[in-house]
Amino acid sequence: MKSSFLLIGCILLSLVTAVIRLNMVWEWEWQLLLINVDLLPINQAAVKAALLPEMTTSFLAGGLLAIASSGLQHIVRNNLASDSTLAVSSGAQLALMIAVIFFPAAELFSSFWIALLGSLAAIVLVLFIAKASKLNPLTLILGGLIVNILFGAIASLLTLFYFDFLFGVMVWGSGSLLQDGWATSITLAITVVVAFFIFVLLSRPLTILSLDDEQARRLGAPVNLLRYLVIFVCAAITALVVSKIGVIWLYWICSASLAHFAKIRHLLLRLLIAFLAGGFLLFFTNNLIGIVSRIYDTLLPVGAFTATLGAPLLIFLVLRQRKAQFEASNTAYFPVKRLNSWKLPILLLCAGVILFCLLQIIAPTMNGWAISIDENLMSSYRLPRSLSAIATGAMLAVSGSLLQILTRNPMASPEVLGVSSGATIAAVLSFLLFPTLSSISFLLFGVLGSLTVLALIMWLSRKLQPSALMITGVAIGALVSGLMAIIQLSGSPRLTAVISWLSGSTYYANPNTVWILLSVAILLISATLLFIKPLRLISLGETVSYHLGLEVKKVQMIVLLLIALMSAASTLAVGPMSFIGLMTPHLAKNLGAITPEKQIPISALLGAMLMLIADWLGRYLIFPYEIGAGIIASILGGIYFLLLLKQHK
Repeated sequence: MKSSFLLIGCILLSLVTAVIRLNMVWEWEWQLLLINVDLLPINQAAVKAALLPEMTTSFLAGGLLAIASSGLQHIVRNNLASDSTLAVSSGAQLALMIAVIFFPAAELFSSFWIALLGSLAAIVLVLFIAKASKLNPLTLILGGLIVNILFGAIASLLTLFYFDFLFGVMVWGSGSLLQDGWATSITLAITVVVAFFIFVLLSRPLTILSLDDEQARRLGAPVNLLRYLVIFVCAAITALVVSKIGVIWLYWICSASLAHFAKIRHLLLRLLIAFLAGGFLLFFTNNLIGIVSRIYDTLLPVGAFTATLGAPLLIFLVLRQRKAQFEASNTAYFPVKRLNSWKLPILLLCAGVILFCLLQIIAPTMNGWAISIDENLMSSYRLPRSLSAIATGAMLAVSGSLLQILTRNPMASPEVLGVSSGATIAAVLSFLLFPTLSSISFLLFGVLGSLTVLALIMWLSRKLQPSALMITGVAIGALVSGLMAIIQLSGSPRLTAVISWLSGSTYYANPNTVWILLSVAILLISATLLFIKPLRLISLGETVSYHLGLEVKKVQMIVLLLIALMSAASTLAVGPMSFIGLMTPHLAKNLGAITPEKQIPISALLGAMLMLIADWLGRYLIFPYEIGAGIIASILGGIYFLLLLKQHK
């Protein structure tokens, strides 16, 4: 019933905003909108030629993306699947970026085929990862999340080196519904008819597919063929829309989930409701953006705006299905053996020291690679950056371990759950709005952002299963991405520093501040060691730890504050990092560090070493140019986790 009210409310809001927008730009009587453009003054002819196609395109594009998401949800039996969460849109966008840079002539043929190739590559990769787990919902969502981050890291790398080429792609990629005729609307309308025709033909076997695979096969349904056919259709729909209007985030999972929560069992009716919900959602959003743009004389990207508005709606829908059963394990993904001695941590520490020393003296010179011992370079350039990488890597690794212990979720980390995103957006906004603030003030803003997200995550963790909690992290990440897209298109002269910082670069590390960062890291990591015993009890469960006399709430609040401080300090020092906080606890568990007293120090050592290597590779891989350590860590971590999930059954 609530879903019906939401849909009706969305339709009414869409119509109201459309009337307001038309009144703001149309000076004649409304019936004149239907007359020939040649009979109108130039300014009103331009309004008619652009505005009506734009409104029509927004409705059709939103509906098509909702159909694609609803189809994906049906075949993978996961109500939180969509083109966004399964990386279909990311694949299309990355393929178009690569084509613009390296194969510009390909654009002469059709951007649709390029986007389709990227979409199919992304969804095939996600399905390949989840195949071993028989398309387990948690593995699918995690696979999509990791492919999204991996493709995002590659896109960031391309943007860093080809910013001038890609600025137009960035504007378009943030979602642009501006039209100069009816060509796009006609193409999308034909696609709507074809999509519904295909689903009408497949409706009976797809209804059988709503049963489990074994029962569907017994009833004669070609399960795999159907699944791959629907995936191709949904990828083609997404690719077409992305090639026409850019990437629009999050709304389609909301509209498709809205149709599911309305408890409509008939597939075609569910697709129709999803189409209407998605169409009116984008129609309303586009009208709202048009009104705001008209009032403030600015241009806002539609895709970024939908991500910003869609994140709260997605969290609401996730809460609606909190009683749904998800298969999730709280154990490590790798088979592990318990570590019974401290030999391994000592060996890791020795290896880390040797690695640190070697990376300070091995560098490219005028004559190629050599042992370069230059005190000036080492003290003012290499040493500060290496120490900064070590400090941030250790803090992120410990934050990830603490979060996994607290939430008893093996895929929790500051990056995945949006904690780092909270610190990022708080720091960026404070930097752009108050550029004269001190470093301590930026740190406080970052801590506030981290704590806000952490409070939300801990509240939701009591209500949601791990896979649904991952979707919350996706929503928070999308919210931050939307805000960052708006900020990047604002034209602020300080954006160059922001983009460099967002790549996870240690470029701004200097001898004056690195020792402060190192001291903060040592202090905060040492503070976590004081809570080893309480963390051991919490890992047994809240009920058990409470009956053993532990003040669970108090310990959780203190540990959460430590996580927020470490995440904020790391983010402010070198920008947001992906996978370090997620990857290192699993590596530690794989080495046998199961208990908190072993897992935390080993994770810290591994995180420091991984960041040290990522920073060194980023500096010298394509010397004299530089790649941010965060991008290197994201790419390496993404590949690692794709292999990890592939093994998970």
